[in-house]
Formats: sequence, structure tokens, C-alpha cells
Amino acid sequence: MKEKMTSGEIAKQAGVSTKALRVYDEKGLLKPVELTEGNYKLYDKSSLIILEKIIALKHIGFSLEEIKSSLENDDQSSIREILEKQLEMMNQKIYELQKSAKCIKSALARFDENPDWDDIADIIKKMEMSQGADERRWYAAEHAADGIEWYEKIFNSLSFKEKDTVLDLGCSYGLLWRKNWERIPKDFNVEGVDIHGNWADDLYNYLEDNRKTLPEGSDIQVIFSNLEKDETWEKIREKKYSKIIAHYLLSYLHDDAYFIQNVAQVLAPGGMFSVNHYGEAVKEYDFWEKCFTEAGLDISFALKKRQERRQADVEFEELLSENFDRVNKIALPGPLVFDSAEALFDRAAKKYPEGGKYLEDNRNLLENYFVTVLLKDGPVTIDMDTVFYHCFR
Repeated sequence: MKEKMTSGEIAKQAGVSTKALRVYDEKGLLKPVELTEGNYKLYDKSSLIILEKIIALKHIGFSLEEIKSSLENDDQSSIREILEKQLEMMNQKIYELQKSAKCIKSALARFDENPDWDDIADIIKKMEMSQGADERRWYAAEHAADGIEWYEKIFNSLSFKEKDTVLDLGCSYGLLWRKNWERIPKDFNVEGVDIHGNWADDLYNYLEDNRKTLPEGSDIQVIFSNLEKDETWEKIREKKYSKIIAHYLLSYLHDDAYFIQNVAQVLAPGGMFSVNHYGEAVKEYDFWEKCFTEAGLDISFALKKRQERRQADVEFEELLSENFDRVNKIALPGPLVFDSAEALFDRAAKKYPEGGKYLEDNRNLLENYFVTVLLKDGPVTIDMDTVFYHCFR
């Protein structure tokens, strides 16, 4: 190999175009080592090594900006670390594409309802919310401090018994039943209601394969229908139910009052309706406000969030009291454990998306506090509860 190469020669050696070389030069990725008197660019052996790295990184999905950063920090990252990081990023992109594909499938599954573009936008929005709920469940399972399956806790709180007739509104993937399959009583019947094109389709298929293993006299059925349509409730009102469940559902609905009023009409005397909503997370808010204060942050954004969710609780409890004779608040513990400053910061950012930019601007300050105060003796557990409302007639 010649000691020095022209643009054409190094391009041919690496199998790229001279136009690509000009772009890499303009972007600061690969500068010539020398200019001739005639203003021709010259490159050497080290230039070829850099060019080959650029080509390799570009081929596996790096942007030019990411390649430039990698070249500038070459002594700080091994090839293995670079590739592992890129693989992680590509897996995330694949996951995002898969989520988008599921949203499209969900919209296509609803075309028998003759949807317009507003309907399609609403379907996709709700599917994205459902996917977000799945991610939060995986996240909670990863960080669970007590090792107890969350849906076992919920099942225990509902006091199911033989001969119960249960209406599971927004049944989705059916984790309440799947995670407690062996504990389902005899003569126990569940009707789950949800729309086509989401996780309820998977539950339907699961039941087809496993229904025979249910206890004697017990059954679980999935009814595909829209809980925001009058015709759905006309059908539901043909029966009364001893237990009605609407967990993690209300954020998908447009009219809470319409929904709650309809539920009250189909709950049998002496029956119970279990529901939750996005309210004030008292214990976790206490934890973060203390952390932010001790770290030296302005906590006004956190106090505003607490006040908004507290007011939402007041309004929701008023709505329940208008429709049911008695309303009890049940707090189920769900502590989470964290062993790194990065994981703690991620949790804070998830809890306060409205303060995301402020938190990011103070990330170093916060993570230093986490390391020197919270994590100095090992992993830290955040004590938190989820509130469910048990409503009676």
C-alpha cells in the first residue's frame, strides 16, 4: 500500500464513493492528512482504518453524529461496548416498530365498525396507552421489593367465592385470571368485556385452549364490545353481577360518569364494584419530595402534581358516592427496590414527566444525592401503595 493516497484511491480501497468522502470530511469524521500544492487531498494508512470503522458503524445503523462521537471517544470505548450499545438501541427500535405494527393491526381489526380518521386516531391512542401499561407492569415486576405477584394481591383483595358472577370490564390480557388460575372457585363465572384488536384477543385464544382445566361449573368468556356504546350496556343490563371489576380502565374512557352510572345499574344488591384511577400516590410523592428537597431542587413542580392528583381523587370519590351506598378505599402495597442512581433517576422521570426537562437539567445533582445518601448502604426501597375503591350497593 502506498504511504499516501488520493481521494479516489482511498475510496476505491474502501469501496465507497468520493462523494461519501466529501461528506465525511464536511461532517468532521475523516479529514485528509495533507493537501498537495494543487490542493488535492491525501490520506494515509490510519485514514483507511478510520474510514473502515466509519463504514462498519454506518452499516450497523449508527448515524453520522453517533459515528463522530465514537471516533472522538475512541480511547474510552471498546469495540465490544460500542457494538453492545448499538445492539441495545436497535432492539429498542425493533420494539418500537413492533408496537407501531400492533397499533395498525388494532385499527384494522375495527374496520367492521366503519371507523373514520378520528376513530382510528382514538384506537391507536388507546393501543399505545395499553402498551404503556404493559411496560409499567414489566417495570414493576423487575423492581418488586416483596417478590409477591401483583395480581395475586389484587385477587386476594376481592374475596371471590363460589357462585360469584363477575363482570370484568376492560379485561385485556386477563392477568387477574391467568395469574390465579388454580385459585378460581367452583361454580364461578366471569364475563370479560373489551374491544377487538388488543390483548383481549390473546385472552380469548388462551381461554379456548385452557377452559377445560377450570374448576367444575366455572367459566370465563370474552365479549368483544365497546364500553362507550349504549348498545353494549343494553346487552350487559340483561343480567346483574355480584362482582364488577374495572382495573386500569378509566384512562381509556372519555366519560367516567357515563361509565360509573352504567356499572351501578348492573351491580346486584350486596355486590361489590372494584375500580381504580390515576390519583395521588401519597407515599411515593412523600418520598420524592423529600429527595428533591434534600438534593437542593425546587419542588414546585412536584407539589403541583400532587395537588392536581389530590383534586382528581376528590372529584372521583364524589362521583362514586353519588352512585353507590358505600365506598371503601383499599391500599395494596407495591414497594419497589432500586440499586443504582440511574434507575432511581429513571423512576423519578417516569413519575414526574411534567418536570422532565428540569430533572434532566439537574440530573448530575440528583444522581450524586442518590449515590451519596440513598444508596450509600445498598439498594433503596420506595414504599408505595396503589389505591382501589370497593363500592357497595
